[in-house]
Amino acid sequence: MARWIVCGLLLGWAAIAWGHVDVVPRQSIAKRWETYTLRVPTETAAATVKLQVTVPSAFEIEMVEHRQDWTIDTVRDERGFVREMTWSGGRVPAQTFDELKFMARNPAEPELYHWDMTQFYESGESAKWTSQTQILAPEKMGSQQAEEAWRAAQVAMTLSLMAMGVALTLMVVTLIGILQRRPARRLDGAPKQVAD
Repeated sequence: MARWIVCGLLLGWAAIAWGHVDVVPRQSIAKRWETYTLRVPTETAAATVKLQVTVPSAFEIEMVEHRQDWTIDTVRDERGFVREMTWSGGRVPAQTFDELKFMARNPAEPELYHWDMTQFYESGESAKWTSQTQILAPEKMGSQQAEEAWRAAQVAMTLSLMAMGVALTLMVVTLIGILQRRPARRLDGAPKQVAD
């Protein structure tokens, strides 16, 4: 019995850990304009009806994607940049998710930044989440992208070699089939007569 309770708790914890609101991409380049996506899953029985996001002070957000199914309220600082975003009036039913987007200019300083979010449910309950974005120096991101491109090229080359091997095998099988269908020839050059 105790084993089933522990398994249930672990599965519940895994669902909660997987189901939290997240900001992607998780890595980007310093000073770059980036379109960020908030992934908002509803892992509870009650639908998500509101999401509030506190923006790290080093990010410069000017625009939030227009959505007809959500009302978007923003709080801006003295420079006009968004410091807080709230989506309300929409609905993310249980066991579904939505994606909400905004455009931001990344901080100049490469480091790890935290987004604080509160997800509100139809039941009146709420959950607090924190997501992280790693801002990298351009040269660091470039080396990572080069490494990823190299890995992709290796996979593409392996697939190409496999395809060439399959094509060569098919050509050999076809050639054997053609040779087996040719009638046998007698030594004098006349084809053999096949008895019915």
